[in-house]
Amino acid sequence: MGNLKELFMKENVGGLDLILRALFGSLAISALAVGIAKHSKWKWVLAIIGFTGIFSSLTRHCTPYVLLGINTANTGENKEIYPERSKKAITGEGTVEEIL
Repeated sequence: MGNLKELFMKENVGGLDLILRALFGSLAISALAVGIAKHSKWKWVLAIIGFTGIFSSLTRHCTPYVLLGINTANTGENKEIYPERSKKAITGEGTVEEIL
């Protein structure tokens, strides 16, 4: 599973996932500020959704993602899975079967 630094500090949230977390976190915090939730239970639910969304979008980290092996961040280690195929596609070398 890895060490504690990887478990709690590795960047693993990015792209659409990051945008949706920030959006829903902001909406939940706004709903709390405006007073949309009337019952205490819903206020707690909105607070948890808001805090989790804002915190994970600011830190770009989600601990359950580490435990499940999910990574939506576009970091240097997963930018190019097949660099030799990318080079052939850009330069026009090789056949379609080699590139795909």
